[in-house]
Amino acid sequence: MFRPGSKFSLASAPVALLGALLIACAPPLAAQSADESAAGDKPRLVDFWQPGDPGQRMNIRGRVTSLDGTPQPGIEISIRQANGAGDYTERYRGVVVTDDRGRYQFASAVPGNYGGAKHVHVTVYQDGWEYFDTTILFQGDPNLGGYEEGTPIFLEESTVKGETIMFGRFDIVLTPE
Repeated sequence: MFRPGSKFSLASAPVALLGALLIACAPPLAAQSADESAAGDKPRLVDFWQPGDPGQRMNIRGRVTSLDGTPQPGIEISIRQANGAGDYTERYRGVVVTDDRGRYQFASAVPGNYGGAKHVHVTVYQDGWEYFDTTILFQGDPNLGGYEEGTPIFLEESTVKGETIMFGRFDIVLTPE
């Protein structure tokens, strides 16, 4: 940049102009690094759903922390639910393990209705932590009113590669033994 009283030559003008343009047009380094790391930085997806399964596909992700908000890596979360038709099968049962930042995700189908509110059973039984057992419920389910245990979550619809998938978030806070 030219300052009053400084020497300026036309020979150095192209170099100064190019430097100013590069600085002005380049994204901030911190933002660029965050975007690059976020693109491939997701927790491992455990997929219970398979092509041909009945029901609407969904993806639930969340984080497991301690009471003070510290992420808990290596926590095993047991998932059990009915498939999209409302039938319990072994394929819709499994364990998801949190990554080094306490994050997890699983893909499935929105559970079908078999006489009550649609739900997913979530259990954590890990040394050093109190037993955690709850049910993920879904806001907007007409049978939700009679279900007393669990946490209703909101599912948001999105289109991914031409397919509609429901996305939700369920965070878990563990209490030390």
